[in-house]
Amino acid sequence: MKDLINFYRVKNLEITKAFYQDIMGFEIYKDQGKCLIYDMHFGKLGFCVHFPEEAANNSCITFVYDSKEEVDKLYKKFNECGYKPSLPEKNKYFKIYHFFLNDPNGLKIECQVFLD
Repeated sequence: MKDLINFYRVKNLEITKAFYQDIMGFEIYKDQGKCLIYDMHFGKLGFCVHFPEEAANNSCITFVYDSKEEVDKLYKKFNECGYKPSLPEKNKYFKIYHFFLNDPNGLKIECQVFLD
């Protein structure tokens, strides 16, 4: 295997681009007109407007960070940008510190750090 791309159906590429590039700071790998693909350095993340609506599912995109401070910094940034993330919290079972929010397309996002 050379690479991995996870694709998600979205309704609007402009708000998707503003969220993932401007707020999250991801770098675009390819803009294919109907799809945006971001290079995550451990795989790629794609968002497409041409998938049928039935392709939407209840998945969660989880971004793993190196420290609680990074997670807290993102939490603050999302609040400042008008998004309403859940409060960051420790999950004892999974030994993580995390929060959730929805991106502009309604996709569930989790930002977390492993505590062990």
